[in-house]
Amino acid sequence: MLEQILYFINNLNPEVAVQAPSRINLINPLDAVEGDFWMPSVAINGVNNPLSAFVYIKSRVDSSFVRLYSIKNISDNIIVQIEKEEVISKQVIEFKKKFNEDFKLFYASVYRFIKTCSVFLEKFKNNNFEIGIITTIPRQSGLGGSAAIIIAILYGFAKYFGLYKNLTCINKEDFPINRDTIAEMATKVEDDDLKITAGYGDRYVIARGGLSFCSYYGKLHHKELSMEPLAIYDRIDLSYDIKSLPIIICFSGVSHESGSVHKKLRKAYLHKDPKILNCYLKLAEISWKSRFAIMKQDWNLLGNYFRENTAIMNDIMRYVGFIHGIGLANNILISLIEDHLDVYAAKLTGAGGGGSVFALVNPEKIDKVLHDWKYNLNDIINDKEAFLSHFPLYPLEIRQKLKKAQFFRIKIVSGVKKL
Repeated sequence: MLEQILYFINNLNPEVAVQAPSRINLINPLDAVEGDFWMPSVAINGVNNPLSAFVYIKSRVDSSFVRLYSIKNISDNIIVQIEKEEVISKQVIEFKKKFNEDFKLFYASVYRFIKTCSVFLEKFKNNNFEIGIITTIPRQSGLGGSAAIIIAILYGFAKYFGLYKNLTCINKEDFPINRDTIAEMATKVEDDDLKITAGYGDRYVIARGGLSFCSYYGKLHHKELSMEPLAIYDRIDLSYDIKSLPIIICFSGVSHESGSVHKKLRKAYLHKDPKILNCYLKLAEISWKSRFAIMKQDWNLLGNYFRENTAIMNDIMRYVGFIHGIGLANNILISLIEDHLDVYAAKLTGAGGGGSVFALVNPEKIDKVLHDWKYNLNDIINDKEAFLSHFPLYPLEIRQKLKKAQFFRIKIVSGVKKL
């Protein structure tokens, strides 16, 4: 799939093309959407599906266009085609009207870039260009899909207009454009501009890349850039020579809105609910402890921390009103594989309420676990009695949604990059 997408983009002869990965959180959520602690995460591509957002930019003589592409897989032949397009408005005063429309991620990204770096406005207004957006990350899958698109747009424009790491062209009140400021801008795009409750994790991980431990200390109140610390990003896959993680992802097929999940949790945290605060302190403790398990590549110990993470989040989410805790589909998928002899644990990739889970498995048995997980899922989908024997209290209707489940093997990758 990746080769076909790159072939399509290259045939358009763009001046700039970029790729932004997806991400999973290993212990979460601690990225200042609730608690502001250390949190391990990893930037990923899929082995077959690249699980990435792609953006290209090319100059035009006449008016500027933004295009959103869709991907169809017909008999293993990848077809990329225009799904939506429109002439780009250059009137900043009109941007906020666009925040509820099809290209809201594009306009909110441009709006935030202008607020952060004033010289961008002149370049944006005085140049005609075509920008295209392609993503292979399933929508609302809990893999950072929106953040990947936003970061690809910001990084793409920074490269296209020569603003990336360029201190000579910015005004005194502007901020340099680099991976940290791009991560900060991307957070503000969702949190401030689009009013989606979000933390910093997706944005820093996708911007900086690799397997990381990142501290979000001092960022709980989401202040404007330079009014709070930047995150402290420690990329550890290179430091510890970790080439891969034995992880399989399953997107449940149930889309979720992470903002609606975090809105409830953040409200309880900021109101200093004693139970919530205590649970997040427990999460923070297993988070820093998990670094030593990762360092030793002790997957069994890391799995114990993952199981504890899942138990705490089920408890927290039921406490704030989510009947099924981390999500009906998520708990089903975890239950289907967590007791497998070659599985150390299974947990959420992100916020819950739908989205994706992943299994941490014996590195020598990834193919077998993947086969067995698919088999177990198909069994309860196709056999009503099998479903009821495993989940007698769950609604049968969830089986229809689980038919859309997708599985991915992954690899650790660097952050957003120019192709």
